[in-house]
Amino acid sequence: MKVLLSISSKSLVAALLMFGIVSLSAQVRYQATPGSKLKLDGTSTIHDWTVESSIIGGFIEFESADALDPAKASGEVKARVEVNVPVTSLKSGKKPMDEIMHDAMKVKDHKNVKFVLKDMKAQPRQAGQPLKFNTLGELTVAGVTKPIDLVVTLEPEGNKLKASGSKQVKMTDFGIKPPAPALGLGFIKTADEVTVTFEWNTRKVTKTAAAN
Repeated sequence: MKVLLSISSKSLVAALLMFGIVSLSAQVRYQATPGSKLKLDGTSTIHDWTVESSIIGGFIEFESADALDPAKASGEVKARVEVNVPVTSLKSGKKPMDEIMHDAMKVKDHKNVKFVLKDMKAQPRQAGQPLKFNTLGELTVAGVTKPIDLVVTLEPEGNKLKASGSKQVKMTDFGIKPPAPALGLGFIKTADEVTVTFEWNTRKVTKTAAAN
């Protein structure tokens, strides 16, 4: 009887593995670390402007380490990604501009910019090229959530992982009126389009550390 149970158990596990219900590959999780950079570049009727933040929180979690293996990464990637950036961490170096920007982003009610991954696919890759992924997610700014597609480059190095990318978005898509400083008497206008560029540093964590 014990032998039969043992054989039956092995057959069940084999079947589950075949259909992808269970996996022998452990999840791999990376947690945000200091040293990241998020930059917003825009234009106005008088000059270009830049806003930066050095705080990007959140995590990246892969179902399998194969996602970062150049020899195995292909097609759909099963992953969870959540990103958050405090609105008040976005600074231009000019306090009046920062106050106008934070107010336009409704910081009193919505303290963070958030991104949640919904879909991720590895791009075809040739030897020596970096790992690039087509991603689809939801970006929440000023309390408004919109779908966003983004090409992300992932660069693993030891237990570190850097994610980088760039995307142009429109402020009005998130219900934000492009700021116009009162001192400009209406003659200073900010363009709707903003280019978002980021370099996000993360580090691999154990399950115990992740739980904390």
